[in-house]
Amino acid sequence: MLHKHIARHTKRYVSHVTKYLYERDTLFATFSVFVFLILLGMIPINFYVLNPMKMALKDFDFNDMKYSRLVNDDKIKLDSTHVVIVNIGKGDREEIAGIIELVSAYRPKVMGLDALFAGEKEAAKDSILRNTFIKTPNLIAASYIIPGDTFEIRKDYFDDVTPNKGYVNFVSEAIGTRRFYSPFEIVDHQKVPSFTSAIVKLYDSAKYKKLVERHKEVESINYSRRENKYFVLQPNELVEDNVDTNVIRNKIVLLGYINNNPDDIEDKLFTPMNEKFAGKAKPDMNGIVVHANIISMVLEENYIHKTPKWVAWVLAIVIGWIHMSLFIRYYLESHIWFHLVAKIAQLFSVILFAYLGIFIFDKFAIKLEMKYTLYVIALAVDVIYFYEAFVGWLHRKYNFQTIFSHHHHPLEHETHHKQEHHNTDQHKPEHHKSEITTHEPH
Repeated sequence: MLHKHIARHTKRYVSHVTKYLYERDTLFATFSVFVFLILLGMIPINFYVLNPMKMALKDFDFNDMKYSRLVNDDKIKLDSTHVVIVNIGKGDREEIAGIIELVSAYRPKVMGLDALFAGEKEAAKDSILRNTFIKTPNLIAASYIIPGDTFEIRKDYFDDVTPNKGYVNFVSEAIGTRRFYSPFEIVDHQKVPSFTSAIVKLYDSAKYKKLVERHKEVESINYSRRENKYFVLQPNELVEDNVDTNVIRNKIVLLGYINNNPDDIEDKLFTPMNEKFAGKAKPDMNGIVVHANIISMVLEENYIHKTPKWVAWVLAIVIGWIHMSLFIRYYLESHIWFHLVAKIAQLFSVILFAYLGIFIFDKFAIKLEMKYTLYVIALAVDVIYFYEAFVGWLHRKYNFQTIFSHHHHPLEHETHHKQEHHNTDQHKPEHHKSEITTHEPH
């Protein structure tokens, strides 16, 4: 009869959750959580002392746990198919021209140079680089979009000899962890490609077409590799001709700054692949490697699919409603256990739904936004107190019918009991005390 015993207890525990599920107060209290959540979101938090906390919370994402464990994952394969990176270091314009010519000799299909040239420098070296650009039609040069009410592209000294360009900055995210990028932006009423989109267009028109047909203003970056999972070549290897031709031929070659010193943060960005998925202290990835990850994602069609926002809100409403029903049951019937049960339920739910979101993201590349659900669960307990006070006032003022009308907190009950006891004492008849006469000695 074990199954009957289990069924009976299961039904009992389910009733704890569903007993008040369809009560009007449960629905109104759940609605109040969302009102409270919206009001909180409307309050501007501009206090200097709160800015670090605000930024830390805004920059936190549970899904970063997936990427942080990829740092030391030996199962990740080296990209030997599409992308090669060449480190240009801190070379001057003549040295960069020399690297471009050395790479060109290996006949790559596309080259992308992640470097900006603000103005004139040494005339001789400028001339060498200019001639190199003219001789390299399969080179995608870098541009920079200046964000504002209307975007504009910053002028570059070599604009006239680099017709194939793409912006290298991440317009969608000025600071914080780089999780997104915009494949295209509108500048002067024209569609301008990003650095990576321009490279993909020249390398594989079919993959580029699929990227365009996604019609995404912003794409989530599905990171797959750190720099040690790409072929990273140094200039001296090219000079000494120590590179296998097949490593570069018909590939994408990205030329940019690479350094492996964790204390050197020049041209480094915060990414989800940071070993610390929370409380990131140092940027972890050079910009050229971020571009390499974007290109890998597009060519491998390994996109992240984000669920619509309404799905996140529906989940938050349903799960918040169920939690509110459970909390109200203990609030009204077993108040002594209310806080313990509520905190355990909150902790369990946060762990469960965070893990569920990470699991779905890891296995299916579907980003299920769970933050609204977690916010609602966290606020539900405190909102019950506000809601009870409000409907209590409505009950006294307008005889509003509520399940909270006969509920008393233990402290209120004790105060009420003492008041009744005091009133009873006031109505008791006074007993005449016997007078004791004390005779003073004469």
